[in-house]
Amino acid sequence: MEAKDEISRLSPVAIKTILVPTDLRPESMIALRYALTLARQFDANLTLLHVLEEPYTSDTELEPGSEELPVLKKSNEERELALLEEELRSEYRNCRSCFRVGSPFRQIVHEAENIKASVIVISSHSYGWLERILHGSGADVILHSTLCPVLVVKEPGTAQGSEPQETPEPR
Repeated sequence: MEAKDEISRLSPVAIKTILVPTDLRPESMIALRYALTLARQFDANLTLLHVLEEPYTSDTELEPGSEELPVLKKSNEERELALLEEELRSEYRNCRSCFRVGSPFRQIVHEAENIKASVIVISSHSYGWLERILHGSGADVILHSTLCPVLVVKEPGTAQGSEPQETPEPR
């Protein structure tokens, strides 16, 4: 019976739905590349998610005429997400995108639950130690708030909190 238990514990995982949060910056595209590779390998649904974080609260005073700025930003980001989805769809048909407004961490966790994500693939931006202390790590918050696995990826050859190292001259 032990052999049967070993086989079930080592059975391949089924990845059916992949959620890829993106802030639309070039640094977040590394997560999309990994997610696309996984989606192709597992023939999984791929969902891009962009969350527009509202930069103000009801207590914030806005200058006259600045009410249109959030609307303009939302429109631009929705358009950019649609273009990214179109580009992705030319590579992989089984994809879609979602645009949400609110707290990125809450929206990512909510969308993962909503689509029953098998995995979240998110990029880890190379912030320095000071910014990590001040702002925390979004990936950490998501990792501890969701029920599905989270794959955090970074650009190969980068290390957080360290300076690029010089390659010694050959002698």
